Amino acid sequence: MSLSDRLDEMRAGIAGCSLVSFGDLQTSLALRTSSAAPCPRERLDEMFAQAVAGFAAADRLAAEAEPVSDLFVLTPSDVRVFVRSLRNAADVVCAVGETADEIGTMTARAKLILDDAERTR
Repeated sequence: MSLSDRLDEMRAGIAGCSLVSFGDLQTSLALRTSSAAPCPRERLDEMFAQAVAGFAAADRLAAEAEPVSDLFVLTPSDVRVFVRSLRNAADVVCAVGETADEIGTMTARAKLILDDAERTR
């Protein structure tokens, strides 16, 4: 199954999940995206900038502790989940849902996608 197929499967399999994107934290770029509706590039850029800033802040706070692999942001209109690979810190999956009830499922599915991406390299 291709990465695009995995993203489509994740989005379709989680009620309320409207967008899933795989990207690179070092360049802040979305590389593959599955979206229920057209997503402007500016929105993806904003989400990836949010992921970069969030993980940078978490890393500073964690100092010598275990790095954080997942973050979430609650906005007035959605829930954003960011999950990065701990083996390849540049890889990240960003997902957008409707409610906080979806955070656990989106996080678990994103980790599976990252694990699969690492195995296929």
